[in-house]
Amino acid sequence: MIKTTYFSLLIILMLIASGATAQKNNPGIPFDFNWRFALNDWPGAEQPEYDDAQWRLLDVPHDFSIEHPFDSANATGPGGGYAYSGIGWYRKHFKTSADLSGKKVWVLFDGVYRNSEVWINGHYLGIRPYGYSSFYYDLTGYLKPVGKENVIAVKVNTTEQPNSRWYTGAGIYRHVWLVAKSRLHIDQWGVFARTLKADNNNAGLNISIALSNDSNVDRSCTVVTKIIGAAGKEVGRALSNLNAIRGQLKIEQNISISNPVLWSVEQPNLYRLQVEVRAGGRLVDEYSMPFGVRTAHFDANKGFLLNGKHVKLKGVNNHHDGGPLGAAVLDATYKRRLQLLKSMGCNALRMSHNPPSPELLAFADSLGFLVIDEIFDEWMDGKTKAGYAPQFAQWYEKDIENWITRDRNHPSVIAWSIGNEVREQYNKENALKITGMLMNAARKYDTSRPFTAACNEILNVNSYGMGDLLNIVGYNYQEAYYKPDHEKYPNRVIFGSETVMYPYHPGTCNQLHSYEQWLEGQVKDYVAGEFLWTGFDYIGESGIGDVGTGCEFWKKWPTWPWRGASCGVIDMCGFPKPGYWFRKALWNEAPMVHIAVQTDSSARNRELCSFWSWPKVETHWNHNKKGDTLAVHVYTNVPQVELKLNGRSLGIRKWDLNKEAFLFWEVPYEPGKLEAIGKTADGRTVSFAVQTAGEPAAIKLLPDRKVLRANGQDLCYMPLQLLDANGVPVPFAGNNISFEVSGAGKLAAVGNGDQQSHTLLKGNQMEAWQGKCLAIIQSTNRKGEIKITAKSGKLPVATAVLKAE
Repeated sequence: MIKTTYFSLLIILMLIASGATAQKNNPGIPFDFNWRFALNDWPGAEQPEYDDAQWRLLDVPHDFSIEHPFDSANATGPGGGYAYSGIGWYRKHFKTSADLSGKKVWVLFDGVYRNSEVWINGHYLGIRPYGYSSFYYDLTGYLKPVGKENVIAVKVNTTEQPNSRWYTGAGIYRHVWLVAKSRLHIDQWGVFARTLKADNNNAGLNISIALSNDSNVDRSCTVVTKIIGAAGKEVGRALSNLNAIRGQLKIEQNISISNPVLWSVEQPNLYRLQVEVRAGGRLVDEYSMPFGVRTAHFDANKGFLLNGKHVKLKGVNNHHDGGPLGAAVLDATYKRRLQLLKSMGCNALRMSHNPPSPELLAFADSLGFLVIDEIFDEWMDGKTKAGYAPQFAQWYEKDIENWITRDRNHPSVIAWSIGNEVREQYNKENALKITGMLMNAARKYDTSRPFTAACNEILNVNSYGMGDLLNIVGYNYQEAYYKPDHEKYPNRVIFGSETVMYPYHPGTCNQLHSYEQWLEGQVKDYVAGEFLWTGFDYIGESGIGDVGTGCEFWKKWPTWPWRGASCGVIDMCGFPKPGYWFRKALWNEAPMVHIAVQTDSSARNRELCSFWSWPKVETHWNHNKKGDTLAVHVYTNVPQVELKLNGRSLGIRKWDLNKEAFLFWEVPYEPGKLEAIGKTADGRTVSFAVQTAGEPAAIKLLPDRKVLRANGQDLCYMPLQLLDANGVPVPFAGNNISFEVSGAGKLAAVGNGDQQSHTLLKGNQMEAWQGKCLAIIQSTNRKGEIKITAKSGKLPVATAVLKAE
């Protein structure tokens, strides 16, 4: 028998993050360290002689919004999580090194939110309104001579509010790179590799390479492209000899690979594609990137096919914030989050509702996720007062170019989404016009993937003909239309681009489904899959998942003291919620059972919950009154489960997904042990138990790893669990915890998952919520021990020691 308890599962999940490392394409020299920062506006700060000695010294990624308290008076309002907004200045001093002499030099920003303006040595380089685009500027003509100091200045302005429907963060919140190349070079994002065909015997690749010759003369050169396998062995190559005339040119190459190792969800095998440009007998430029060989295809009847095999998309939506870290997410956060989702059985991600970080896509590649890559939440008809709509006409083409050229080599990306719930759904002329505009702009850079949009007004989309323009159609909360639309539009590919977590919804507004309609999306191949709203709780859209249902929710805004949305299957700190275990049972074949209890004795109804959330159930067996009848959920994928209370059987129930999503008991409360015992069809057993807890007696620290890289950017996630004298988790404990970190690390953030907590996330103390809280430890550039201490009143002090190397 496989026996588990909630505490043992928590320990297992906290250790998940010690696994895979992403293969990334580092586009240049890391430029994240030693920036100067000052809040508010500082006239003249763009000039190199400006005195910034008193400014704060920090590293990016950096989010100056998350460093401030949440406040109901903040202009971001409930959509932005009542977070701080304003102006911030960044300045970086660097000397022109000898290896930059004679080179073309750019600065590349992976993401700055928002309205960023950039100067080099006082020369204005430009503005970028959209905060989610990666962009770069040419510094070559403005750099000082070798050995002299340069100053890059960046002004960020988020004062216009509200500019988003969710938390955005503020500042240089993604990585920065300095890129130096020969005058004859491969363009930024200038390599595009496509799998034309692939099976276990042979793969055919097409590689497009954009080159620039910025010298004064034409140059003869050779372009060599190699495909390198996991063992470092070359498995294919192409060579082109050409005369690189002054200006820009593009070449195409074809490579065949015998017996290729295909990229898949189960085995995300990656090759390395390496391009070399040689001229005059020497290497003048090179580009290297991970590359997955795979085919991907959507079919109106079969759904999604990867390498010719049917794969159901079991996906989630996620916003870009990293919980307690705000928008300044480091690489280890992406890895931890994706591994938690992978353990649940998730295999797909929709990037709602903006281009993600390059690192997130790199981890999707290496961990085997399928990605719907999305760019816009609004087009010309804006949703917020200061959103993207005023900049749309001027900037959409450039933002689309940077989005697709940056992301198109990721094997994880299977489709492009041009919009989410856009208001043009209510205007036929604009719906058709702008859909066509965006798809025409995007197809300049990739025709190998389908284009979609997430539609929450499917009747309008159908009647206007907008659905006919899209290659695949995303249905947001429109499960009721899957079957009739499949019959009416037999050539349409349908998928649930946003779906609610809970299978039972009697209906709210025009967004409703029956259990049978929900089941249609789970078991029928023609529905390519679904993307839950959401994988993780997030800051912003305050109160979603906690306040009201459906249209009732919007009538209740503003929703202070909520600072964020609770509709995830995992909370902001990475603690799985009951909905996680339901999906784990639904999306995995390994036998399991899990218990969740509605401890409010007045809420004995499996259909009682907010539109975007799971019912208020918790994984424990604690209540304040013996004899009260409590609703007990058992999530399972085995055909038979017996529930026992203190050894007494409470009956055996049969489970069949065609009839019900999970099993349901009503149990009079008494302290002790509640256990579910499942039996598989072949007679194996699996069990799960929860135990009544006593008062808090100990603090348990659960670091997800013991060794960090001393690179200034590695992270250890350290959950803290309060236990009673018998080692049982105490879910009602709300102790205040103070953290101290010494040695070769620092405390990056704290959190507890409670969306009504206003404790500073960048502070050094946090109250436990449901008996847990979290500390995030960040490495420095020093090697050595990192000591973490957690204290709470008279409880014994807990310590943990990590190593940075």
